[in-house]
Amino acid sequence: MTRIDELKTVNYSLDSQLVVPQLLATMLAMLSIAVLSSQAFAQGLSLNLTSELVPSLDPASRTIRTMESDFSAYDQRQIESLEDLGRLNLSLGEHQQALDLFKQALHVARINQGLYHESQISIVDDIISAEISLQNWEEADNYYAYQEHLYRRIYDTDDARLEAGLRKVSAWHITALNVNLDGKRIEHLRKANKLFKLRLQIAENTLSIGDPKFDMLVRNIEIFEKELFLSSDLNREMLIRQQKDSQSRRNSFRQSGNRIVVTTD
Repeated sequence: MTRIDELKTVNYSLDSQLVVPQLLATMLAMLSIAVLSSQAFAQGLSLNLTSELVPSLDPASRTIRTMESDFSAYDQRQIESLEDLGRLNLSLGEHQQALDLFKQALHVARINQGLYHESQISIVDDIISAEISLQNWEEADNYYAYQEHLYRRIYDTDDARLEAGLRKVSAWHITALNVNLDGKRIEHLRKANKLFKLRLQIAENTLSIGDPKFDMLVRNIEIFEKELFLSSDLNREMLIRQQKDSQSRRNSFRQSGNRIVVTTD
């Protein structure tokens, strides 16, 4: 077994003309490797930072970004495409993405056409459909309120299109109060009553005498008025008073039950 201290140093003869070029080549190779490594590291670091600092976009946001790059940010030509893509997403069950696209369409429409324009009606209808699909009852109610406001600003009471729009809004309130959708039955009852009275006014301006819609509107208004009275504080006070009076009469009858009452002419 050879011990380390027994190893002898071996001297090799070196050619000075070969050493210098080989040394330079080795140094250049090492420098190239170092540069490439640093670039790869920097590129990897950049990619990592980008992925961490910039959140990924959902499909709806990517679509909006793409359209804004194809057109200007608020080009009205993108409204129809946003609506079509929103309806496609809605049919595929992508309700939130559809809602985002519809809201962007409404935003662009309001910028280009003003706050109150009939082109917004179909967009608001789509937004309501998406909100209902997501069971966002409060938001759906808010957009129905906006839709009512929109119809009333666009059309006069002698325009049948106003009645058609208010019919959609009143149908929402009737559905909501019948199933107590959001725990606001009385509020929906009041709103439906006001809408039916306004629809009756519009019918008087737009329909001929004897149209069966008059009977329907009047009958429903009577039902709403009755339900509102039954739910009112006045009705509750009357019921309490009646119960007290009835109890008082029963007590009086029991007290006089053992008495003999004689009347004389």
